[in-house]
Amino acid sequence: MMQKDCRIFGLIFLLTLNAFNLAAQTGVTEYTIDLRTIVRLPLQLKESSGIAIENPNKIWTHNDSGNTNELYAVDTLGEIVKTLKINNVDNIDWEDLTMDTDGNIYINDAGNNDNDRKNLAIHMINPVHETGGVIEAQSINFTFEDQTAFPPPNANKNFDIEAIVWTNDTLFLFTKNRSNPFNGYSKVYRLPAQPGNQIARLSDSVFLGSTTSEARVTAATLNVANSVLALLTSNKIIVFRNFSGTNFFSGQSTVYRFSAQPGQVEAIDHVTDNTYYITSEGSNSQAGFLYEADLTGLTGIWPKNEHRIGFSTEIRDDVLYLKLDDQYVNFELIQLFSLSGVRIGHYETVNSIPLYGFNTGILIINAYYRGNKHSQTIRLLR
Repeated sequence: MMQKDCRIFGLIFLLTLNAFNLAAQTGVTEYTIDLRTIVRLPLQLKESSGIAIENPNKIWTHNDSGNTNELYAVDTLGEIVKTLKINNVDNIDWEDLTMDTDGNIYINDAGNNDNDRKNLAIHMINPVHETGGVIEAQSINFTFEDQTAFPPPNANKNFDIEAIVWTNDTLFLFTKNRSNPFNGYSKVYRLPAQPGNQIARLSDSVFLGSTTSEARVTAATLNVANSVLALLTSNKIIVFRNFSGTNFFSGQSTVYRFSAQPGQVEAIDHVTDNTYYITSEGSNSQAGFLYEADLTGLTGIWPKNEHRIGFSTEIRDDVLYLKLDDQYVNFELIQLFSLSGVRIGHYETVNSIPLYGFNTGILIINAYYRGNKHSQTIRLLR
């Protein structure tokens, strides 16, 4: 993946970010929503931290780290209708489920609070193959292409995976940011959905907010049928629509903020195009809840008379060019930061920046024009 010719490193650049702050972004729609409590989960699921919906009344879920290596199917009355033991793997830190179009369930065993794990895996099963409530999993063992220290420095602790989705034989992994000082970004990795030893390749990142409640991603779901991605944090759902391919953050984003804190929400999946189920963790004495989020009528489609400014970048011959609405303009101020938040460049009244001498890695761009702030990241590979 590394490029020897530094002249072509600029041709590979990270996909456009839609956010420096989703709620404050130009044109971003935000709603406040009420979650409907469906039922309290059974006591066996005190730490529900992932769900995959087989049908609206059969929801696969599991407990958090250190619990049994079992999946449970529950209905909307809170009853366990199936228990499935995966007999060849342990629950080290299971965080999130996703399902493909063939009915395979992927169990994300990549919870990594301390960012020091070297045994990350995603286990794949298909419930139709179980015998007597027991099944064996095939495992995708993986490493991150950009992690070299276990743990990394506090400012780079962003390798905890608690959210995954599947599409087109690829898994996308979203980080739960644990950096200190906190930088608010969730990184996105792509991983072949094939058993064996694999490498998770850094694909994109998105800024979700300046606080942990705003920006720590605890679950994700992708509706493959209509290409809608939803990310869950402790106080909101962020939905991305109208993106190109798997450039999730290149389209329209809408924030659905909870009117009241529903507890420690850890899992989300879509039931219909505009309806989601969410589960929360409980305590030692009782389980959490199964909630419904109905976004019907809250699509966040752009009003026809609203002009949305398009911020874009282009790299040619080791020079970064910046545009608004596909036009070169002189930005009053452009700042470059490393992913850890260290400022590495400051430019005034320019529309291009020479990139000679910059090291391989992710750069964050903040550009100011007529009082508006625009943000994007680029990835430089040598």
